[in-house]
Amino acid sequence: MRANAFFRGGNYAEALKECDIGLAGKPDDVGTLILRAKALFELDRLEESKADYTRAVALGEGKGKTYMGDAYLGLAILASRDKDWKEARAEFERLLSTDPDDVGTRDNLARVCLELGDLPRAEEHAQFAVALRGQDEAALFVLGRVLLAEGKLDDAAGAFSRIAAVKPKAPSGPYGLAMVAARKGDRGEALEKLGDAITLKVPNPREIADDPAFASLKNDPEFVRVVALAAK
Repeated sequence: MRANAFFRGGNYAEALKECDIGLAGKPDDVGTLILRAKALFELDRLEESKADYTRAVALGEGKGKTYMGDAYLGLAILASRDKDWKEARAEFERLLSTDPDDVGTRDNLARVCLELGDLPRAEEHAQFAVALRGQDEAALFVLGRVLLAEGKLDDAAGAFSRIAAVKPKAPSGPYGLAMVAARKGDRGEALEKLGDAITLKVPNPREIADDPAFASLKNDPEFVRVVALAAK
């Protein structure tokens, strides 16, 4: 309980100390191991975090006493950080088995399948997520990304337009529409929508220049100028 309180308060070092005290008396307590792994992750001690998650899974999987989803999620996130997409997919699939209707897990699996080039499975997960939560910005954006990768440009535009309709102040809607326009070769529309997204504070603006969706504009002086201003 003390470790949980420290963790929720953002004091990860103290949470770790409390976990160590608890595990000294009960070294195979799965819940404490998972919480310790979470604290280690927040402290950027990633190898130790992975070791604790792995041990927690070995001790608790299939026993039905402790919810293992947090351990699967932790391992999936660690694998994603390492760009080990096959491992990330396996862990997210284990997490999905605990709750097939979890939209966030479906979104993550769609992203991972997209990284692996498995576009049919990526679309399956993305469509499932949108069917469950049709106005969810993240789910619609992932679906749009997948459809864009499949070359289904009008369908992708439809997904991004739905974001603009339900969350008009979200930058992901115009950003997605800018990607579609760039893929269609409509320079003017792409730059206009990208400008709208930047005005709405698109996250990680320094990554725009390297987004494959804007490859056709990479050397366009106006695109370079707009992206440089956004990155300041």
